[in-house]
Parts: sequence; structure tokens; C-alpha cells
Amino acid sequence: MEAPIPQPNRRQQRSRQRREQILEAARGCFGRQGFAGATVEAIASSAGVSNGLLYQFFEGKEGLFQVVVAEVVRDWVRAMVPRQEERLTPSRKLEAMLRRSFDFCRTEPLLPAILTGDELLELGRIGNPDRKRIHDHRDLIATLLHDGIATGEFRADLDVASVADLIQQLHIDYSTRAYRREPEFPVDDGLIDAACDFVQAAVCARA
Repeated sequence: MEAPIPQPNRRQQRSRQRREQILEAARGCFGRQGFAGATVEAIASSAGVSNGLLYQFFEGKEGLFQVVVAEVVRDWVRAMVPRQEERLTPSRKLEAMLRRSFDFCRTEPLLPAILTGDELLELGRIGNPDRKRIHDHRDLIATLLHDGIATGEFRADLDVASVADLIQQLHIDYSTRAYRREPEFPVDDGLIDAACDFVQAAVCARA
């Protein structure tokens, strides 16, 4: 008989709830005001906690910002990963991953607020919240390519490492355009369709 999994006590639950309240408030403040405009005071007030309590969970605004950005990146990755219940071919999984990434970038309000138009943001100083995810993304694409080759759906002569890198770069560039929302470089449904068709034509085996 397996030992029961210990359940968090009431104090631990309350602590987790407060931390989530602060993170939710921070996402809202950063989304509306960017990194420079959001203040610890405003975030704490929005969360309904004191400044001191906020500092018990996070090392100031930069520390909180790093956690928020890491959460956004995590949600972005989760949006792309093929779902277990979906019974899709490798090509459809690859297409779904691309479309979900574009959709996430077009609809996540935090991305343009914190990653563009904020000279005081200094992302280089704050650092990449999770660089490993970039490699994981490329590995996921490579896995789908290998699966497609194994089933005969993709070309057998694909240089998987190079093609995965090219698809990832296309993915990143178009996703960046999606969250930047620059009128000169729009990303609409037609462009997303064209990107997906381009990838499919490049990797799928000829009938």
C-alpha cells in the first residue's frame, strides 16, 4: 500500500494563494504599464497585500518581473506542445504548433507591453528567463520531423537538424511580428496560412 501524499496545511495554502495573487496582479500591471511604469506599490495594492508581504515572496520588481516573464514563456510553450488527446499526424502536429504559437503571440497582452517600446526595460540586463526552452522547442520540432520521416509522411532526405533550426527561426520571427503588431509588418490569417503551407511543402514527401 502506497503512503498517502502529504497535503499542504492551511498556512501553506494561504501562502500559495497570496503568491498567485501577487503574480496575477503583476501580470496585469506589467501588461498595462510595462516594466518601467509598473511599481511595487501598484502591484501590491492590486494584489491586496502590503509591500512588505510582496518582498517576502519576490526580490523586488525585477525578481517579480523575471517570474512573470518565465510564466509567459511557460504558457507559450504549453500552447505549442501537441496535446496527448489529439491524434494528429506529424505534419498536422507541426502545423498546430505553429498556429498555436502565432495565436498566443497575437492574443497575449503582456508580450507587447513588456517586450517592446520600453527603453527602461533593459531585457539584456534582466536576462533570458529560461534559455533551455529555446533548445527544447528546436528538439520538439526535430522529434516531429523524425516521426514524419519514420511514417513516410516527410521526405527521407531531410537534414533534420538544419530543417528544425530553419523552422524554429521562421517560427520565432513570425511570432515576434505577431506580438509587436507593427502596421508595416502585419501578421494576419493569410500570412499564417502561407507560412504553414510553406513548411508543409518543404518537408512533406512527394506523392
